[in-house]
Amino acid sequence: MMKYPKVSILVAARNEEDNIIDLLFTFSQLSYPKDKLQILIGDDDSTDATAEIIGRFTAKNIHINIQYVKIEKQIPNLKGKVNVLAQLAHLATGELFFFTDADIEVPKNWIEAFVEERKNEGVMVGLTLVKNKNWFEASQAIEWLFTLKLMKTLADFKIQSTGMGNNMVVSAEAYWAVGGYEKIGFSIVEDYAIYKAIIDKGFAFRQLFKPEAMTLTKPPTKYFEQRKRWVAGGFSTGSILIFPALIQGLLLPILLIISLFSWKIVLSVFVLNLLINFLVGGRIFNMLNQNQLLKYIPAYTMYMYIFWFLQLVAYILPTKLIWKEREY
Repeated sequence: MMKYPKVSILVAARNEEDNIIDLLFTFSQLSYPKDKLQILIGDDDSTDATAEIIGRFTAKNIHINIQYVKIEKQIPNLKGKVNVLAQLAHLATGELFFFTDADIEVPKNWIEAFVEERKNEGVMVGLTLVKNKNWFEASQAIEWLFTLKLMKTLADFKIQSTGMGNNMVVSAEAYWAVGGYEKIGFSIVEDYAIYKAIIDKGFAFRQLFKPEAMTLTKPPTKYFEQRKRWVAGGFSTGSILIFPALIQGLLLPILLIISLFSWKIVLSVFVLNLLINFLVGGRIFNMLNQNQLLKYIPAYTMYMYIFWFLQLVAYILPTKLIWKEREY
């Protein structure tokens, strides 16, 4: 019989009027016992209708323990999302901290998916699927799932990769053992920072790879802003995933140079890559009940060559690093 530990969900929200209602609705559908569930939403100085939307929803759904927290304090050396999460952690009463984002939709059995699998892990990472209606969005969805499968493989071999702030569980014991975000300090990729600190402290970690642990996210409205932050975070933290990312980003110019001498080699590489993607994708999609994505594998294969190169260009260009309308 599964035990039901007290759980706290931590969400940082900044100008999320277009997204927050979908998250709140899925919170209301969670099957986890309501008396074991605490939901903390930190409003990070929103200037839109985020607060009003949360207020109206909680007034109509008083059976759900949603606590709206207006973030007004600035913890020294912290800013943005990290500052919000650090303060929410002090209000959290759960044995487990579930981290997610305001533009996410969680499945009904989201919490049970982690609780029933957990042994003594200090940090566990789930799955996220990008909602998709066209080839570009579907390519991002496939990209996420392929990356998460790589993370799962690394985790199975006890190799740490990265955290994922839109679907990650941290034990309260592990969080406070590393001193929380106040001790870790600011990072543009706060999820990786807490993930790494907990593992470095000696806690076990795990990557879940099943549909019950998969959240949904909307594709980013500012694609290259998001990717610039990710690449910058990967370089600054030394994440192991930055190395395959660099290789992938450089493949397009390398193949273009090779094509000047032999187009047959380039065609052979592309066809082999396409076949591998079909094989790997077919297995992943079947596991996660996402077989409709298989038809987008050719588009995804082209996407990875072109857009990962463009991501590197976006990172190198001397433009400002923007995150939630703030400059970092």
